[in-house]
Amino acid sequence: MQVLGLDIGGANIKAASSDGNSEQLPFAIWKSPEQLADRLRSLPLLSSLQPGLVALTMTAELADCFPTRAAGVRFIVQAVTSVFPQIPVRVWLTSGEFCTAEEAYDLTELVAAANWHALATWAGRAVPQGPALLIDVGSTTTDLIPLSDGTPLPTGLNDLQRLATGELLYSGVRRTPVCAIVRSLPMQLSEDPEPQLIPIAAEFFAATQDVHLLTGSLPEEPESTDTADGRPATREAALNRLAHQLCCDATDLTPAQLTAAAEFVSEQQLQQLQAAIRRRINELAGQHPQQSHSIRVLLSGSGAWLAARALEETPDSRVTEILNLSEMFVSGVSTCAPAFAVARLAAERCWDDLLPLVEWHS
Repeated sequence: MQVLGLDIGGANIKAASSDGNSEQLPFAIWKSPEQLADRLRSLPLLSSLQPGLVALTMTAELADCFPTRAAGVRFIVQAVTSVFPQIPVRVWLTSGEFCTAEEAYDLTELVAAANWHALATWAGRAVPQGPALLIDVGSTTTDLIPLSDGTPLPTGLNDLQRLATGELLYSGVRRTPVCAIVRSLPMQLSEDPEPQLIPIAAEFFAATQDVHLLTGSLPEEPESTDTADGRPATREAALNRLAHQLCCDATDLTPAQLTAAAEFVSEQQLQQLQAAIRRRINELAGQHPQQSHSIRVLLSGSGAWLAARALEETPDSRVTEILNLSEMFVSGVSTCAPAFAVARLAAERCWDDLLPLVEWHS
């Protein structure tokens, strides 16, 4: 019997089976939360998987379609149980354990935004001894989670505490608004011999996906319109979106000017990530003075390439090994890592929930 792991975010639903099949389904929950159950039913993975157990984690409770995070948690749990009425649903808590769906209604603070904790608990087994740092770069956020002997030891457990400590960065490789990364862009104007910094519009005209499309770090996705203006995720459209940050169109600026601006934004995002990594490594070294020069780093997420670049461009002698989850497990697992993590953890810890179904099928 397989376990289905679900990681329900504000912009994507990530699903994975406990044997490693995984998929990501775009879904902007804040636009149409009432469609969540139907989108879950439409997961292609379910056409070949009859789960005996569903393991759930989430971040979508923060979406502004919900009046409170607690209301969001309850809505999401109810939607999942309505899709799988005859299958046990177990929900991950930041206390490091699963609870039933019914218990989750009363434990909303431990359920909310717990996907990073599930990922760290599962991935930590790859670094069972000594200090380590898990860096998970997604489309919207980046988690930097300290580990000790394979166990997550975060300074904070909720998003507010993690933002305060720098263990959560609201910066990802696709959905972060450009105006959240920089407040101005260098631009070579015809009458000026040197580029000058031009303040940009504080509007969601372009996102980091556009930046990385123009620098070549992300491939074009002509079929995707999950962009600031609803036009395709192509380089041509990205030029126009980035030009709008300067209150221009792509007809007002050259591709070379806009590509240079994209490279500037990319470099600023990279430097912000490098500073956060340095801070985490410094803290790990201080907490483990005897092992301060044997820190291992785990990378995961759809933007793991950005973290790899950050580490490569500013090497730290205290980092002795860098492990990428995408190279350690089956293809696609890194992008859907929290979903796979809860599936694997539930398969190991919730066998008593699966056993009656196994006996019935046999």
